[in-house]
Amino acid sequence: MQIIIVVLLSILTILIIGLLLWKWRVRRQFRKEEQKRRLRELELTAIRSQMNPHFLFNSLNSVQNLVQQNKGREAHLYLSDFAGLIRKVLNNSEKEEVSLAEELELIRQYLNLEKLRFDFEFEVLVDETIDAHNTQVPSLLLQPFVENAIVHGLQNKRGEKHLKIDVMKKDAFVLITITDNGIGRKAAKEIQQQKNGKGTKLMKERLNILQQKQGEKYKLTTTDLEEGTLVEIVLPEEK
Repeated sequence: MQIIIVVLLSILTILIIGLLLWKWRVRRQFRKEEQKRRLRELELTAIRSQMNPHFLFNSLNSVQNLVQQNKGREAHLYLSDFAGLIRKVLNNSEKEEVSLAEELELIRQYLNLEKLRFDFEFEVLVDETIDAHNTQVPSLLLQPFVENAIVHGLQNKRGEKHLKIDVMKKDAFVLITITDNGIGRKAAKEIQQQKNGKGTKLMKERLNILQQKQGEKYKLTTTDLEEGTLVEIVLPEEK
């Protein structure tokens, strides 16, 4: 009987020690994951804080260019619309994600402003099966790529200039394509002696961190076309 009691107590002791070790490891792993999550949040905040000044600087530079070209009326219109756009940017600056409808509204306003600088046409098409008001996307997602297409692709092109944004549903994902018929990346690099803009690089980094943080698939590809460039962004259909 004593042997049985000793064996049972030994087994109970081992179980208690094992349970305590398991809880300690779980808590340790949880702390590590929490630290990683917090670090990624701080990285995202830092990236957003860089993107906003970058966007503001480029927009104000656009006003300066219009003034230098003696286009006072266009500069006045630009500043008037620019104020409304800045309000939207600042409202979204603290948000990690916004609705697709908000993002598209902002990008349309941005494109209308850029038309004052560059003579080009654009269209934004959204698949009817997508609920733009309930689909969430990273804030200021499209602006860096659209800016890149305009400044590096369409600015130096002669003849008809066109930019198209398509938002489509692809399985459980949302596919956004940005297509321009500009001079292409190779020619743009030769003219301007620079690579993609800072905003584009920041957004690529931001999508990578979001993928690590949320464990969901984000994909970004850039393809050189026979005429122009194609950017494809694949996002999880979050609602």
